[in-house]
Amino acid sequence: MAFDSIALTALMAELETLVGARVSRIQQPSQLETVFTMRGSNGNKRLLISAHPERARIHLTTASYTNPSQPPGFCMYLRRHLEGSRLERITRPESERIVYLHFAARDELGDERPLLLIVEAMGRHSNIIVVNQKQNIILNAIKPIPAAISRYRQVLPGLPYKSPPPQNKLHLSSLTELEFYLELRQRGRRPAQALLATIAGLSPLWAEELVVRSGLEDTLNIKSATQTELRPLWREVGTLRESLWRAEVKPTVYLEPEGRAVSVAPLPLVRYARLSVKSFPTMSAALDYYFQAKEREVQFSALQQSLLTKLRHQIERVEKKLALHFKAIQNAKKADRYRKFGELLLAYAYQLTGAGLTEVQLPDWTEAGTQVVVPLDPALTPVENAQRYFARYNKAKKTLAAAQHQKQQDQADLSYFESVLLAVEEADSLPELEEIKAELTT
Repeated sequence: MAFDSIALTALMAELETLVGARVSRIQQPSQLETVFTMRGSNGNKRLLISAHPERARIHLTTASYTNPSQPPGFCMYLRRHLEGSRLERITRPESERIVYLHFAARDELGDERPLLLIVEAMGRHSNIIVVNQKQNIILNAIKPIPAAISRYRQVLPGLPYKSPPPQNKLHLSSLTELEFYLELRQRGRRPAQALLATIAGLSPLWAEELVVRSGLEDTLNIKSATQTELRPLWREVGTLRESLWRAEVKPTVYLEPEGRAVSVAPLPLVRYARLSVKSFPTMSAALDYYFQAKEREVQFSALQQSLLTKLRHQIERVEKKLALHFKAIQNAKKADRYRKFGELLLAYAYQLTGAGLTEVQLPDWTEAGTQVVVPLDPALTPVENAQRYFARYNKAKKTLAAAQHQKQQDQADLSYFESVLLAVEEADSLPELEEIKAELTT
């Protein structure tokens, strides 16, 4: 989980630099993402807010986004009610991935109306909600949630805003050593599992990281462990808390050798020590880089799969055509017998009676002493049957020439599509795939 409570804690100081700024522009580049341009004493800053189930987050951004020609309805609502408003303060429920943006706005009559923009960055439950602060009434949401989806909590205009259910865990900021030992033993058997169930806002990434830092075996039975055994884990929890409290962050993105972004964190991760790192001056810059990289990976994967599907379909189609043309060539190569039948019928026409015969046996001059059975159309005379066989022979010759030409074309197409398929499978960047896509569409 890249955007967890630890990341948000490290990010809050950057978000608070927006306090006092006014909203000059609002855009919605995608269904679940908005970008606020904030104008303050230090110039313009852009705030990205996403409710994407896999990339939900809030941070400052310098990235460029393509916006639809027609703004979505939620974007139009935000523009109507928040453009020109001033951000008065930013608050956050402790240990939650929720941010409250308090705006001083005005209604259609020019009267003051404090509005609350609530950002809930909670995975598939993420949302961006506009609330009338005085009345605590929902005005709009980027993802309306009716009762059919959630009985506990509906998010619809006109309903009171209800916070997400509490975690019922201990807050890192106020956690004591005694509480840590007592609760840890009650909430899990394995170290990382117990940490997740005990400390609010801790993600699986950080639970596993703290265990690695402490040197504990991940198979240790917490319920029977002594305080002496658990003390290294408590020390690492305290070190994490101290680093966040002092804002001693070192925003870092961890990368695989091929450049794939693996994780982003405000503090060094021991578990990823083998990976290459890219450091950033701010948490926003690190998140911006990481999520852009993940977006490119998603686009790469989707385009690669689309191209592979298309190419495999083309290869299958060409292989079917090639099989048909091979069959046509094999059949056309039998055309010489039609010519032979016609020549035999003309040679022995004087010996044959008129129409009504279904077949005749004639001497084969190419093989002495053998007979050839020549099928006949009883409605035709022997000469007419001969002419019919010559016509079939000429048609077969033309078919053979055409089928051989088509076979060569099929083989060339098959070779081309297979080479492109290999190129798509071996591509490692989005521009490569886009170049291949352009080539296929021309």
